[in-house]
Amino acid sequence: MDSRHLSNCSICGGELEYLFSGEEFSCFYCGKKESGNIICASYEAHYVCDECHNLPSICYIKDFILSTGIKDPLDIVFEILNNSPVSIPMLGCHHAYMLTGSILASLRNNGLAVISDSDINEAFARLSSQAVGGYCGLSGVCGIVPAGGIIYSILTGSVCGKDKEQRITMRLTALLSAAIFELTGPSCCKAYLFKSMEIMLRSLYSDFGFRLTERDFDVKCGFEKLHPHGCLLERCPYYKGATVTLEELYRKNTEILENVTLPPVLVNAKKSPDPFKDFPKAPC
Repeated sequence: MDSRHLSNCSICGGELEYLFSGEEFSCFYCGKKESGNIICASYEAHYVCDECHNLPSICYIKDFILSTGIKDPLDIVFEILNNSPVSIPMLGCHHAYMLTGSILASLRNNGLAVISDSDINEAFARLSSQAVGGYCGLSGVCGIVPAGGIIYSILTGSVCGKDKEQRITMRLTALLSAAIFELTGPSCCKAYLFKSMEIMLRSLYSDFGFRLTERDFDVKCGFEKLHPHGCLLERCPYYKGATVTLEELYRKNTEILENVTLPPVLVNAKKSPDPFKDFPKAPC
């Protein structure tokens, strides 16, 4: 496939135009009419709905996550990015599904928590409601933020009205959002994915004692030529490569978590099906 189709319009490879206000368009593939904010800037003005844009890659990601035995989440991510039989666009909310899926699969494959196929299907269903293409710019929230929160919700049983479960989940999403802010200008889904993976590895160890990798977190992107808005190059930590050692990754008092008071949470579904059963209920 022409690499332009991975970066711009999936139909003709033309540049995309990002609209401030939504307009009604018909999807080139499924014909659905809806309000959209991303349109091909060519004279043909191709429009692809978010579902059709992401569906092939998300279906592949879910099938891969459900079947893989790979234990290291970063290996899972790069296996998808580098060896997928379907085209993985440079930008898009499929990166959020990669984060959620790779972490849940790693927890399951390392025997740290009982993660069922139903849990993974539930996680992907939740993401479909909050990870929407282009809304990082329109609302200020990247879909990879709730992707991390969903992982914590699956682990803790967090739902609206819970106390410590919801608090620790929201604390994680605040960390993710702050880190993504530091990388924005313009946005890059690959950088967001890598940084969020680092934060997830740190946080899962600091919060629950889960070690999902036994090697340094070493990432060199390699996708800079595909970025349609221009790679940050040297301003991005992953352009030339970034390494976080295991010692740094698994410090209990990491820089990311400094001065944060955590609730006494223990999560291991094999030992405790309901680790929060003795917690007081929230007043609401």
